[in-house]
Amino acid sequence: MARLPKSYEVFKRRNPQIWQAYDRLGSLSHRAGPLDEKTRELVKLAMAVGAKMEGAVHSHTRKALETGVSPR
Repeated sequence: MARLPKSYEVFKRRNPQIWQAYDRLGSLSHRAGPLDEKTRELVKLAMAVGAKMEGAVHSHTRKALETGVSPR
């Protein structure tokens, strides 16, 4: 797994129980949801763009490309 941004690492260290619940929710949602991996990454990318979260935009762009999304 890629290294998490510093703010996530700090949150994870300070709030281990919340982080575990958050991580588990994400894992369960990915397995149970109707969206494939490529579509999930595109949705996450769109949310990051809308929230103007530059780091997340870079991360989800990279992940989307890894799932086969075309840059064009």
